[in-house]
Amino acid sequence: MTAPANASPDGRLQESRPHERVLVWTLGGEELATSYGTNAVALLGDDGVVLVDPLVAPAHARLVERALRRHTDTPVRLVVLTHHHTDHALGASWFAARGIPVLAHAACAERIAAEHPGLIAARRAVPALAGLFDDAEPVRPTVTFSTGVTLHLDGLEVEVWHPGWGHTPGDAFLYLPGQGVALTGDLVFHRYHFNYEDASPDGVRRGLEALRALDAEIFVPGHGPPGGPELLTLQAHYHETVEAVGFDFIRLPEVECEYRIAPREGQLMDEAVIQIKTFKSRAMVKGATQKGNLETLSMVMVDYDYDGEVFALDAVF
Repeated sequence: MTAPANASPDGRLQESRPHERVLVWTLGGEELATSYGTNAVALLGDDGVVLVDPLVAPAHARLVERALRRHTDTPVRLVVLTHHHTDHALGASWFAARGIPVLAHAACAERIAAEHPGLIAARRAVPALAGLFDDAEPVRPTVTFSTGVTLHLDGLEVEVWHPGWGHTPGDAFLYLPGQGVALTGDLVFHRYHFNYEDASPDGVRRGLEALRALDAEIFVPGHGPPGGPELLTLQAHYHETVEAVGFDFIRLPEVECEYRIAPREGQLMDEAVIQIKTFKSRAMVKGATQKGNLETLSMVMVDYDYDGEVFALDAVF
């Protein structure tokens, strides 16, 4: 189903071809300098190309364009952004400057206008990043939509849908009904940790349900290698685990505990005692517990003189 990734001639981009109409490129890694491993995708029509999420900076977008030209001379007709995060969106400015239209959800466009100028300025102020963002500019999407839009290329139909606020307020995913291929944006991360920075806990699930309703056999995630419907199951399990342990504070567990100072036998110093009486997470609701739900408690972090405002870690148990 998915062709193995191959290195581009410049040794940086990794390329895969999950379908004859779909090319995927990534720089891999987990750093800003590699676009956090974002996937840039080309959808190949007979008379034009739709380019999706051309990475974090014009310099990376140029790598993508050079890789594309090894396969086709067909012009890029449109750039589509799946959401506003810079690792997916800032590279679009390279194409927009040459008059190529950019399509995004209206909320994505609003977030770009509000956030990207400051982010670009901050990155230019970091010597190690200044060169990468030297020619970066906030891209103003030339076409926006609210619910969905269908694109028609010769030999290729592309549906672009907004599933609601999921990973971000302006999420979009793409579906090629004739090819059974879906581009999930960051509703799905594969072999990468999910970024909950702007996410709706319930919305990410609704987004997965919308993707599952498609008649697709190939899914290209926002980060990580393409795969089949199992990617949706893996992502759903990831969310369930995160909620169960309270990680990233999507849904805080119910905690009841007591604190006291107790003498230690044969010791000059007393000791602080934390007695956890109740710890209930989502796993308990699901009936997955064997030990009163305490197996979902991974650590206790302590600030011995917490002032109610600033938490300064003193110990971990």
